[in-house]
Amino acid sequence: MTSKKSDAMLPKQIKYAIGYGLVFGVVSALVGALTIGIVYNILQYREGQYTEVAYVILGGIVIGGIISGAIYGSRRAIRQEAKLRQEEAERRKNEQAAHLQRHREEQEGYRKQMVILCEGAIALFESMPKHLDSAEKWLDHAEVDFAESAFAPFWDSVENAANWLARFDEGVRQIKDESSHYTELIGKYEDTPLQFPLAPRSVEKLSVGMATAERMKVIVRTAERDFQFAMIYEQRKTNQILVAGFNTLAEALEQMTSQITASLDDLADSVNTSLRAIDSQLGEIAATSRQHHAEMMEQVSDIAERERCAVEMLDNIQRGRRP
Repeated sequence: MTSKKSDAMLPKQIKYAIGYGLVFGVVSALVGALTIGIVYNILQYREGQYTEVAYVILGGIVIGGIISGAIYGSRRAIRQEAKLRQEEAERRKNEQAAHLQRHREEQEGYRKQMVILCEGAIALFESMPKHLDSAEKWLDHAEVDFAESAFAPFWDSVENAANWLARFDEGVRQIKDESSHYTELIGKYEDTPLQFPLAPRSVEKLSVGMATAERMKVIVRTAERDFQFAMIYEQRKTNQILVAGFNTLAEALEQMTSQITASLDDLADSVNTSLRAIDSQLGEIAATSRQHHAEMMEQVSDIAERERCAVEMLDNIQRGRRP
């Protein structure tokens, strides 16, 4: 917008300079003609001679003055135009440099955000086996409490198992949110994006959480068929569960399996969308800087090892071995 305004000003500057030159030339010519005419007429008056030569001289002076003024004005206009164009070129150069710097900073900001999201996702994934292991241990306690007819301790164990499973589900949904945000950043990032730390096969391993939720459901159902355990449950089922969107213990026990299943499905869809976005981005990039490539390879190697360890722990839980 500023550039168009400056370009529109150039003709005005030229007109002003030419007009100034013409006025200067006319005034100069008239003053010169008047001075010479007076002197010439005085001399002719003394000699008693008046000729047309005086008028010819005066006309030449006037024309010469006008031409000189026009030349002066034109040169002034040319210099003014050159100065304005130089200033405009310098301004555009500075604007382009500032725009390029802002663009680089913006792209670096996207890259840093993706690194943070990757680190957060892998940290959450590493916590999943620990949540499931804690839930499994409390279910082990619940089975012992049921065998010993320890009514209140049994429901304490079940409630603790439900809390750990709720934390597991909450972690799955947090990873899904970070994966979705990561996919949004890929569309804005113009360089080679880092690989999201969870592969589809790793997400599939999280399905062991559904098995733990089913185990809890079976244990609770067995206890509900016993009158004494059922009486205690009626007193405890309104206890609050403040994680993963559950309000009470009864809600958690009834909905845990279906909610974990839905959360895992959403996470799988989000991870697959992220992978497709990365493939699309790579197809649009002609070349990758060596520095970014080296950084990416180093991070991918570290994340892959952490992912492998977490998957191994999930395998152990699935096979009944504790990490």
